[in-house]
Amino acid sequence: MEYVLIVLSTILFGGQFIALNAYQDKNKKSFRSILFFCLLFSFTGAVIFLALNGFVIGFSLYTFLISLGAALIQMLLQFAGIKALSKGRVEIYSLFNVAGGMSVSYIFGITYFHEEIKVIHIIGLILIILCLLVPIFFEKKESFKSGWIFYVLCVVVFLSNGFFGTINKVHIVSGEGLSIKEYMFYMYSWIFVISLITLLISSIKNTDKVKPLINIKGSIFAVLYGLLNGFGMFMQYMYADTIPASILFPLSNAGCIIFSLIIGCIAYKKKPKLQDIIELIIALSGMTLFFF
Repeated sequence: MEYVLIVLSTILFGGQFIALNAYQDKNKKSFRSILFFCLLFSFTGAVIFLALNGFVIGFSLYTFLISLGAALIQMLLQFAGIKALSKGRVEIYSLFNVAGGMSVSYIFGITYFHEEIKVIHIIGLILIILCLLVPIFFEKKESFKSGWIFYVLCVVVFLSNGFFGTINKVHIVSGEGLSIKEYMFYMYSWIFVISLITLLISSIKNTDKVKPLINIKGSIFAVLYGLLNGFGMFMQYMYADTIPASILFPLSNAGCIIFSLIIGCIAYKKKPKLQDIIELIIALSGMTLFFF
């Protein structure tokens, strides 16, 4: 059941990338636009976990503080990710995003949690990273021209995605604080509060330059992102205390690659290219090795 839920979560995470791209198409990639996106998706996530916990939330200082750290990392990930996508290629961004989610968490799992190192898992990790390089091999050299700011943002994405998963795992495994549902409620609530306060301050200081942020279609995609992200988080972390981090995060990120490719082809009604098929086969091969 644990592994089934992880696979189901990756389907939702794959869909959220499509929702994020759709939001970017409808809204500008300004500072306030990103804040508005964080506001909507975090509100949606908070409501999901409040409902899942029967509309009853306890309090724990440990959960309160750890969830604040997770929220700040998640906001940094969203800002750096959206800005990176506006300056460079999505394939390179995806490489840093997924590689960070896997490698940082994997290293943390075998060092901090003293999890078993398996050769077959290392091979799987290498295959998953290799599949991320496939789109780059098919591109022309001219398409690699990106400014240094893009690569700085990609490094931030790499570290942010890795440490976000790690800090969540630490809270769950510690046995301290509140349940995963309450923890996630606090995390999303922190993002909502920080986004709202920052958005209000930004609007007050720049009253002459403020433009309307409300875009019906864009808002729908932000809420959809929140739904996919919220339920995906719940499925991924529901049994995180029983699955090693060195397996959980590589498996999860591999699934995201696979289902984002499939969902992307369906959503944009495009036929998969040779590079998509090769990437899919390698990702599936690497993902399968983590079941052993």
